[in-house]
Amino acid sequence: MIGLQDLVWFSELPPAELNRIDSLSTRRTFTSGTRILERGDPGHTVLFVLSGQVLAVQWTQSGREIVYSDIGSGSAFGELSVISGHPRSLSLYARTDCTLLEMPGELFLGLIDAHPSVRAALMRGLVRRVYELTERVHELTSLGVEDRLRAYLLRVAMEQGGLEPGRTLTNLPTHAEIANIVGANREAVSRNFATLNRKGIIESGRKYLRILQPEALMHEGGQDQD
Repeated sequence: MIGLQDLVWFSELPPAELNRIDSLSTRRTFTSGTRILERGDPGHTVLFVLSGQVLAVQWTQSGREIVYSDIGSGSAFGELSVISGHPRSLSLYARTDCTLLEMPGELFLGLIDAHPSVRAALMRGLVRRVYELTERVHELTSLGVEDRLRAYLLRVAMEQGGLEPGRTLTNLPTHAEIANIVGANREAVSRNFATLNRKGIIESGRKYLRILQPEALMHEGGQDQD
């Protein structure tokens, strides 16, 4: 489990300030599958993931779940609601057992005003989020399922350390969850995983996925649109 000093927003703050933040915030633990917050809830706090993985999701009118992001250790959720004063725009669920630090919004806003390093980290995070959303829109509108799956695996690999041959990806979502992330159905994702296995680009099993040919993973695949 990481600590406050490991979070990019607060890495430059002195120990006394970190202790103050810790004393004014609350650590909360959730078991896998637990709802953490609901879309439309008041957005009065910021949540920092200290361990585990959480999913930010929304449902369509027909009941289909759309996964907007898979939030890992060291990431945050809820800062936009605190800054804007609007309710939560997405629901948050624990994908694994996890521990979160819940910070009052007033404290977060005060840190932004008082510490340039916190303000700069927030701005960099918001810009990165815009780039990621722009890239995702491009993928959903321009790429087939296999290419969206390839792009997803490349992102996860980079987040987990690199693209060298033999890189094993850990703690991946289920095929159904990945389908929601890449905008497909579970059957199409499973079929395209099988295709990548058959081509020798990846090797995957029930609880692991190994990238065998990173260069091949970067090449465009088929045009499966399911």
